[in-house]
Order: sequence, then C-alpha cells, then structure tokens
Amino acid sequence: MVKRYDVQGVRSPGGRYSLVGEVGPNARLFYIAGQIGTDAQGVTPPEFEAQAELVYRNIATILKECGLGMENLVKINVFLIKPEHIDAWRTIQKKAFGEVAPASTLVFVVRLARPELLIEVEAVAAKD
Repeated sequence: MVKRYDVQGVRSPGGRYSLVGEVGPNARLFYIAGQIGTDAQGVTPPEFEAQAELVYRNIATILKECGLGMENLVKINVFLIKPEHIDAWRTIQKKAFGEVAPASTLVFVVRLARPELLIEVEAVAAKD
C-alpha cells in the first residue's frame, strides 16, 4: 500500500499529485520504463491527446500484467514537448488516474527519442 503525504512547511502541490509517496518495508518495487504514445502494433497517432491516452493505457496494461493498478503508483516523471499541451495532459491524466495522486515531476524537453513523440511518462509502482 502506498501512503501519500503533503508536508507542513512545504507549499502544497495544489495539483493532482502528492509531495511524497511512502512504500512500506518488504514492498516490491516496479520501475516502468518511459511509455510513449505508440500502440501495440507500433502506430503513433499524430495528435497529442491520442498519444497521451495511449501512454496511460500502456501504463495501466503493464501494471495489470504485474498484478497492480494505478493505486500502486508511487512516482511518475512526465516529459512533454509543448507547454500548450499541459491542460490536455492534466485532463487525460486525471481521467486515467481517478483519485490516485502519485508523487510527480513534469519536465518540458526539446524532443523525445523520435520526432513524432509528444509525451513520455515513466513510473515507479509498489506492492506490499
């Protein structure tokens, strides 16, 4: 079980994430490689929204295969190419995560591994 914290004396994130995600002793950690908006057949749609939905679908599929769900996410790192995608990203992530709010970092980068990629998300999950 992941315990989430906001910390007194540190500005609350105010968004859809926690400052800290604690994992108990003897928990198994799962490090999920950066997921991109490409489907199982290798197709990458050109639209940001479609890519972002695929990213979170891929994460959910990986978690399920490991016997986990979104509630097991401890930390995510999000890489976006364009600042104008931030509102769409927030909406899509909120839909994918529901009430789950893992610790999170958002970084804007010049580009990702392939020029058509607009988003990449890596994650850490835990299971007691």
